[in-house]
Amino acid sequence: MREVERYVVVDAPLRRDRESRRWYGGGGSACLVLTARGRLLEPYPTFGPSSYRLLARKVSVSEANPYATAHGYRHLRVLDALQHP
Repeated sequence: MREVERYVVVDAPLRRDRESRRWYGGGGSACLVLTARGRLLEPYPTFGPSSYRLLARKVSVSEANPYATAHGYRHLRVLDALQHP
C-alpha cells in the first residue's frame, strides 16, 4: 500500500477502473472505495460521486480492510458480485 501524501483529485466516472468495494461509516454519509486496480478513494459526494480523493495506490483487499476499520468505516459492501453476475 502506497499512501498518497498530497491531495489528488480523480474525476468520476473512473476511467479504465471501477469500484469493487465500499466501506461505509458515519451512518452511511461517508465511505471509502477500493477500486479493481487497487486505488483507495474517498468519493464526493458519497452516492453518485462527481470526483474522488485519492488516498493510496497499490492497495490489496487485505490492506484496505484494516485501514477502513481503523478509520471508522466498518460496513463493507462488495460490488464485484453485483457488477459481474
